[in-house]
Amino acid sequence: MVAAMRIAEAPSAPSREARTADPRRWPTVPFPLAALLLVSVCLGATWAILVPAFNAPDETLHFAYAQVLAERFDLPGDPELPAFSTEQSRGADVLNADQTAGQPGVKPEWSADLEARWRAEDARLAADDGGGPTAAALNPPMAYLWNALGYRAAQPGTLFDHLLGARAGTLIWLPVTVLAVWLLAGEVFGRRRLAQLAAAAVPALLPMLTFVSSSVTPDGMLYATWSLALWLGTRALRRSPSVANLAALAGVVGLACTVKATSYALVPGVLVVLAVSAWRTRRHQARRLGALAAAVALPLALTIGVWFAIASGLERRAAAQLVDATAGTTNYREFASYLWQFYLPRPPFLTDYRFTTEGLPLMEVWIKHTWAAFGWLEVRFSDGVYRALAVLSGVLVLLAAARLWLARRRIDWAVVGFLAAVVAALLIGLHWTDYRQTEAGSKGFMQGRYLFPLIGIAGLAVAGALDLVPRRLRGSATGITIGALATFHVLCLGLVLDRFYA
Repeated sequence: MVAAMRIAEAPSAPSREARTADPRRWPTVPFPLAALLLVSVCLGATWAILVPAFNAPDETLHFAYAQVLAERFDLPGDPELPAFSTEQSRGADVLNADQTAGQPGVKPEWSADLEARWRAEDARLAADDGGGPTAAALNPPMAYLWNALGYRAAQPGTLFDHLLGARAGTLIWLPVTVLAVWLLAGEVFGRRRLAQLAAAAVPALLPMLTFVSSSVTPDGMLYATWSLALWLGTRALRRSPSVANLAALAGVVGLACTVKATSYALVPGVLVVLAVSAWRTRRHQARRLGALAAAVALPLALTIGVWFAIASGLERRAAAQLVDATAGTTNYREFASYLWQFYLPRPPFLTDYRFTTEGLPLMEVWIKHTWAAFGWLEVRFSDGVYRALAVLSGVLVLLAAARLWLARRRIDWAVVGFLAAVVAALLIGLHWTDYRQTEAGSKGFMQGRYLFPLIGIAGLAVAGALDLVPRRLRGSATGITIGALATFHVLCLGLVLDRFYA
């Protein structure tokens, strides 16, 4: 009897909910998220191995930057040095990389005998005598430090071993992008696993994003930091204003600005978040408002401010691309004509703008380049495939807009304003730069991969469109969508294999 009473009075085992809420326990990773993270890494590794050396956009320039950092911990841009090291120049010649780039009929050269001769030759070639001026030399060094770490991890090895290691330094950021989009969808839709799965599947399975994120480039880290910034900004608006949320947002935005000057387009979004937070705390003491402002200013000073100080000490321009894009005078009427003809057919009363792309730039850049244009953008499907993808993209945009309209009374419009400010700032900056460079006589600046910092918003659009499907069919529709993306990804891998190895 006493024993029975002791058993009855003993504390029961904690419930599953209590165990989950225990702050001493590590948070568990949902299985769908874990699967997406694993798939993204496996696909990225496949692209990194299959794509021949220097056959990704601007990879020659970005690898040269990473090699200078890895070999002598210096920054490129010295006008008295060649752009590429002796090792990189000779390796590109041996592989026939320069002739292969952008030329669909030319294949890279490789064989067992050639590899053996190259290994013997590579040991005698200098890897630390490059570092001259290139377009990539204008970028901040943050992302290239990761490439340099991957480069050093491949020691000892040949040039191509170092290239694969540097690609791994970019690839490490792809699962971060997937995770950030999952978290962003959780803030927008609530912790609805199906919506989060649909949104995060976009960065995990979109072929072009994976292709770029598995090459030597700062763009992989750019996509990750932007996705984190979109999540943190949304989080700061969805919850009560706090110093911690604003400080995290400002810190990530500052970090993104040390990756690429493109990230200054995030600043208007930060100002929206700060303004809304100040408005919501306007009845509190001025000390509270000052704390919120300091939460933004201090992380920006510790990231952007520190980089500007370092650049000044090294006599480098800290934001060269931003300054170059805003210098000089502009014909605003011609710029408006450029914008119209980028997105819409030219009416008779407008002078034909001299785009360097064929056909409507909207189709060439935002459709072909974002869905499937590999190598140096020359590896593509037939035009019929892109017409179908254009229709699919248009339907997706319309469905996402319809979902937004139907939920307009429940939407936090501060979040919409934040995301809209970021989208507008990026698009205006891209078009402004493209227009200015075209006017200066360049072959054009715009590429579809420059939209990938907004991949989190694309994921929200897919999840929002699937929300229109009846609940009983939503799981099947999500599975079909993910399956279609995965199938298209495999077809793109086959396209690349045929281009370089058939």
